Amino acid sequence: MAGKPLLTRVALVDQVAALLTQRILDRVYAPGAKLNIDALARELEVSSSPIREALTRLCGLGLVASVSFTGFSVAPEPPRAWFEQLKDFRILNEGFAARHLARTRQAESIIAMRASIEAMERKLSEEGADDHDYVSASRLDETFHEAILSASGNAILAQAVRNLHPHLHHARLVNSRPHDIKPVLDEHRAILDAIVRGDEDGAEAAVAHHLNVSWQRYCDDAARQPSQKDT
Repeated sequence: MAGKPLLTRVALVDQVAALLTQRILDRVYAPGAKLNIDALARELEVSSSPIREALTRLCGLGLVASVSFTGFSVAPEPPRAWFEQLKDFRILNEGFAARHLARTRQAESIIAMRASIEAMERKLSEEGADDHDYVSASRLDETFHEAILSASGNAILAQAVRNLHPHLHHARLVNSRPHDIKPVLDEHRAILDAIVRGDEDGAEAAVAHHLNVSWQRYCDDAARQPSQKDT
């Protein structure tokens, strides 16, 4: 019985964190917006404790900033140069991980990659190429890449990539726009095929291609969007 309130509290914090994350990604709360604990507690009809814990958790993810005597606010989006450097960092590290997986062909990771592809295929058939639920698609993409990292044979390397939360930050850039996930599916299949063949060079090259063209798709899409001064 003593553990029940704690379990309920943890679940509540999880729910609050998920809600605030979704609002940040959907730009309900714009970068730099203040996040008032008391106001959120009144709106969500909870005490201030789970709100504070959830905001602290989001600070660790880089979605929220905390300043002494000022409180919490939505963290600014990283600049374009940061994302380009992140892309290069991921190519180096995930390429290494893909080579290792192609060499070892660990069944558990390959099964997880296949499951992610199949889930994305179902999503595509249900919603069509123009996918508006970017967060869900991003989570499936993250699952695919996590399977590669988990089989890297280098826990420090894998954790270094995870600590940057690349999918979460990328979702902040593109969540509000429809996306064609078919190219992502094709690129994931190419990575998996190379790994299953045991083709280390091919797996590394397929990861680099996927991350490069994913970033280029975003850049091309952003260039087509009207500037804020035009809206």
